[in-house]
Amino acid sequence: MTPKDIVLNQLTSSQWLYEQALKDLSEQDTRFQPFPGANHVNWILAHLAVSEDSIIAKIAGKPPRYSDTLQKSFGGGSTCRADDGLTKADAWKMYSEQGRLTAELVRTFPESRYDEPAPESLRQMFPTVGAVVGLIGAHPFWHLGQVTFNRRALKKPMLFSS
Repeated sequence: MTPKDIVLNQLTSSQWLYEQALKDLSEQDTRFQPFPGANHVNWILAHLAVSEDSIIAKIAGKPPRYSDTLQKSFGGGSTCRADDGLTKADAWKMYSEQGRLTAELVRTFPESRYDEPAPESLRQMFPTVGAVVGLIGAHPFWHLGQVTFNRRALKKPMLFSS
């Protein structure tokens, strides 16, 4: 298994996990903030999509797909707003469409570039392009705990139990 295969597996797994986590959430549930400043599920999905778009643009040398407004509203360092107007359907569409584009980039991105220095804005934490590609696969899991916390706060069933 190659590093590329590992990242693609992470992307497929996270897509499935998010599908499971959202299937019984209502529109109101996906906008639930368990405390002021907490992220609601719609924001998390949009954040993942916008972040992947931004990262891909940086390593592929292309402009981002999403507008500056969306980048500012959902990108790294942004703050979740309860009144952002994003629906569950819109957030899921952003996440799933970007997920397909991200997987395509990972499939076609030359592994020979993995040892190159990462874009300057990412280099402190992710020094190489390969580390950035690894970030693409890991980032959805960073936020899955927030989704499961919101589910439990809404008294939804646990997703997985042993």
